[in-house]
Amino acid sequence: MLIDVSRCIGCWWCYAACKNYNNLPEAIQPEKEDPPELAENTWSTLFTFQDENGKWGSRKHACMHCKEASCELVCPTGAISHQGAAVVIDQEWCIGCGYCIQACPFGIPHKDEHTGTARKCTFCTERINNGEIPACADACPTGAIQFGTRDSLLEEAKERVHALKDSGYSNANLYGETESGGLHVMYVLTDDPSEQGLPEEPGVATNNTWVKWVSGVIASVIVATVPFWFIFKRKSRLKAASGK
Repeated sequence: MLIDVSRCIGCWWCYAACKNYNNLPEAIQPEKEDPPELAENTWSTLFTFQDENGKWGSRKHACMHCKEASCELVCPTGAISHQGAAVVIDQEWCIGCGYCIQACPFGIPHKDEHTGTARKCTFCTERINNGEIPACADACPTGAIQFGTRDSLLEEAKERVHALKDSGYSNANLYGETESGGLHVMYVLTDDPSEQGLPEEPGVATNNTWVKWVSGVIASVIVATVPFWFIFKRKSRLKAASGK
């Protein structure tokens, strides 16, 4: 996926399409001055900013679907995995430990207090498997969100950055080609990443202390509790089904 900030008009159609397709409840009416933050029931939002001239800009913000996903690397149960380009959380295997939430350099996963599991953007894997494109890209009226092969989008992104520089955006840049091992959601930015809500150098779990922290005794204890977790979840479902 390629998101061109210069083409985003802040219409919120991507936000609404995500809510609609994933049957996520709408809690507020989004406003550019106070956009909703990502949450267990908000998987896509807009990061809004003002340039030096006071003009508002927007950047769609959701899971980056990293090639080297820190969330996947620290997950002790294998609940997080790649399905093609998408990084997905298997709700049946997630035990709600929260390691993915703490490890993600972009602040993407959030814990659902009702299910006890971590949730985030799925990259609309069902749509992709059916030959469709993600709901957000399908809804975008300006072409700011495009979906295709990573190589073709990289080529287009570099051309757009060059065009933006020629038109006066001296700080225009491509974000996601190499960050976190390469992102499957890349950006054409009109300014430095930090000015548009992105970390300049997002880390990967293998390069910091997270893997060490999750490994060893702590991970062993968590894995040992997995069978009991599934028993508990099964009992909860049976209880809910019986109405008791």
